[in-house]
Amino acid sequence: MAEQVAGGAGGRERWCLAAAVAAVATLATAGSAAVWRWSQDDPVAGWLWWLCAGAAALALMASAGLRGRDRQAPAGTGARALTALLLALVAVFLAAQVAGTVRERLSSPRSTTARVTDCRVSGQRPGVDGNGLGEKTYECTFHWSADGREFSARRPQGPYPEGQQVTVWLDDRGRMSTGRPSWLSVPLFALPVPFALYGAVFLGRWAATDTAGRWRRAARA
Repeated sequence: MAEQVAGGAGGRERWCLAAAVAAVATLATAGSAAVWRWSQDDPVAGWLWWLCAGAAALALMASAGLRGRDRQAPAGTGARALTALLLALVAVFLAAQVAGTVRERLSSPRSTTARVTDCRVSGQRPGVDGNGLGEKTYECTFHWSADGREFSARRPQGPYPEGQQVTVWLDDRGRMSTGRPSWLSVPLFALPVPFALYGAVFLGRWAATDTAGRWRRAARA
């Protein structure tokens, strides 16, 4: 009877371990896709967020189940897995910034004519050497059309006379671009990527080794 109880407990522990591993793998995959699209200003599919939320909930339940069955279980395993996941997502974000900068610099930006309306004072710059107030700052609303769609955006530019026509630059999705990123941002974003990836791999292997050892102990129970 004692052997049956032990075997049942070991089986439940293996189910919790399998659920935790599957949840972390799903978070790494779906989270990377969501972070990449979000960092590129692309719409992130709603199912990606639901998948990430479901995987996070599963990971929490599996972790609670493991801790509930063994109060002496090392909490560091979950912390290492979580840190490895966060470092991997940071590496994805930085790599996406590099890719976006290179794409924008190598492409030829298009332009169109926009109509300016509703220019208003938005503030005032400080005076020279902090003495008093300097020039006023303005915000204006720009209206333009691209690819058969109408766009508008409020930007800290101006002032312009009401209804004036100005040339604006657009990105590949027809939105107004405030300026092209500098090539200097490429090394700034790229340099931390290897370190983030190394930390993710190192901590991930450490957490995987701990998980494999606990799986073997649960299989013998």
